[in-house]
Amino acid sequence: MTNAKSSRLPTFIHVGPPRTGTTWLCEVMLGHVGLPRVDKETRFFDAHYDRGIDWYCNLLKDYSADVPGGEFAPTYFSNALARDRIKSHIPSCKIIVTFRDPAARLYSMYRLYRRQGTAVSDTFDEYWRLQLASGSDWCSYATHLKRWQATFGKSSVLVLFYDDLSSNPQSYLDTVCDFVGSRRISLARSNVASEMVHAAASGPRASSVSRRAVDTLHWISNHGARPLVELTQRTPMWKMIRRMFVEDFPPLSDESADEIRAISMPETEDLELITGRDLSHWKSVAHRKPAPVQGVRSVAR
Repeated sequence: MTNAKSSRLPTFIHVGPPRTGTTWLCEVMLGHVGLPRVDKETRFFDAHYDRGIDWYCNLLKDYSADVPGGEFAPTYFSNALARDRIKSHIPSCKIIVTFRDPAARLYSMYRLYRRQGTAVSDTFDEYWRLQLASGSDWCSYATHLKRWQATFGKSSVLVLFYDDLSSNPQSYLDTVCDFVGSRRISLARSNVASEMVHAAASGPRASSVSRRAVDTLHWISNHGARPLVELTQRTPMWKMIRRMFVEDFPPLSDESADEIRAISMPETEDLELITGRDLSHWKSVAHRKPAPVQGVRSVAR
């Protein structure tokens, strides 16, 4: 039985999936809602459930009951066990899900892995084809959304789209705040208002030497030499050295995007039906709805 001091459970959980803006949202809401006193992702309901519910409740005990408390957990979205555990402990929990074009999300994940120096394929095409061949569940948006809605009820599941975060972040944030019951947050006063956290625009070149060089630079920067590193980065010599070890990632190719979108088509169309959202831009060129011709009115036959 959980004691009174440690009985604080989240009132909302953002379940992901990964690379849909969860880190940005978490950093913007930090200080405005109760969040765990650990890293952004507690991984309690999937990886650390053996620590016990008291350990989990203790992470939010310092926040008063009138402040909405929650967490951001991108790994929960496709995990049935995590979903059932949340329902068991927090039956009235509000669930937030954000969706992003599957091709763009996969490419964002690949770029992040490359930036972090994670062992991954040298090219994006190799990466996503390997993910597909290994059975990775990277595009079953509609399938899992229906399960979350069935478990918690449609009114308790907020569906968001990364496109809206990109086009109107303040409106996007207002929607989240209203849903979780917190005061609205002004992005004009936020330090991360216009910054996409972990955008990963570049990373080490695909070689062990490059990865070690970049890791070493990060270590030096994080251990007191950041001012020196920043000063060096302004010199012409830095640009030459950087080209040797760091790669600026190119835009996602149309060919790769179209292949991924074609594979994801059934789930995308099902998601359209569930949400009422037009996701034509998530579809391969061959499957997109033709844009309406201005000034021409269709005639019913």
